[in-house]
Amino acid sequence: MRVLISPLIATSIINQAELIKKLLENNGYEVYFKTTISIWDTKEEKNIAFLWFTLATFSCVGDAIAPYLMTDKPKAVYVTIEGIPTKGNFIDTNVPKMEFIANSYFTKKCLTHAGLKVKDVIHHAVDMDLAQKAKEESQALRKKFENEFGNRVKILYVGRNDPRKGLDYLRKAIIILNEKMRDEYVLLLHSEGKLDDLLIHPNVLKVGNFGSMDYFQVLKLMASVDYVVFPSLCEGFGLPVLEANSVGIPVIHAWFEPLSEFSSKIHNFVFDYVATDMVKCSNYQYWMFHVYNPESLAEIIKDAIKIYKESKNEYNEYCEKAIEHAKNWDYRKIYPKLLNHLNIKIEEKKIEQIPIRT
Repeated sequence: MRVLISPLIATSIINQAELIKKLLENNGYEVYFKTTISIWDTKEEKNIAFLWFTLATFSCVGDAIAPYLMTDKPKAVYVTIEGIPTKGNFIDTNVPKMEFIANSYFTKKCLTHAGLKVKDVIHHAVDMDLAQKAKEESQALRKKFENEFGNRVKILYVGRNDPRKGLDYLRKAIIILNEKMRDEYVLLLHSEGKLDDLLIHPNVLKVGNFGSMDYFQVLKLMASVDYVVFPSLCEGFGLPVLEANSVGIPVIHAWFEPLSEFSSKIHNFVFDYVATDMVKCSNYQYWMFHVYNPESLAEIIKDAIKIYKESKNEYNEYCEKAIEHAKNWDYRKIYPKLLNHLNIKIEEKKIEQIPIRT
């Protein structure tokens, strides 16, 4: 019994596709990743189901149209989008004949606005066993950071460097914070490209290039700091928030869809955005920016630093609650719902309480 998966070559999608593959293989299925699933693949007797996992733009789903529409075998197209796909994207194509599974209710709203059919919403997931292992094996790196930075609060950014990720907003917040709190914290960047505007500050350091570490090493990096900051303005999902919580690290972020679908105000440090703005991204979609004041980001980082330094018990409670909350998105609970669309029945696993080790 073979399942073919065609994932978009993007770090977060590949990591999630690997979780789906693991779930299938652990239940006796053979799984192959393919750049393109062809009509001939759908006719192969051994191939029982097909999953496309991609961005909901024509350039990404176009190759799936013919095999998706021409096979009677179980199939699904699992998609993300960061805004509204342009209708010109799909004019004179058969994309509107397809049915999509959205990775968030925000994605569903955007696709529906563009006239596309969405038959289900299934969030992304984490591997709580892997997260626990990363937490346990992060102690050496945590100790290294403590030796380097002393009692400064360690804040980490993990993500790409493009306009929707909000690094310019983070830069402005750092300028505000550094007027009085420069020696209270250090900002670590696991990102890419030109970061000179941030690295000019003495308490900002680059610790790696985004996409250069495997998934487990990124989880270890998250588990070795005190907070993860996620200054993004626009997401189709926003995995770093959930991943950081899975290793017991609170996240600092703006409160907007889809982050508000799986984050929590109880253990994360959140603030409101003030407006939405549609920003054109090539000819395929308009990003939906959730614009906020950099002063709000600076203020919430200040609050997080204060709690870590002055109320360690409260901080530790946030960490424990983050793990408990993240268990609801373990891949063994989330992805059976996706595989059900492929006529593959896998029982959702109950995730038992995981001991917190510090």
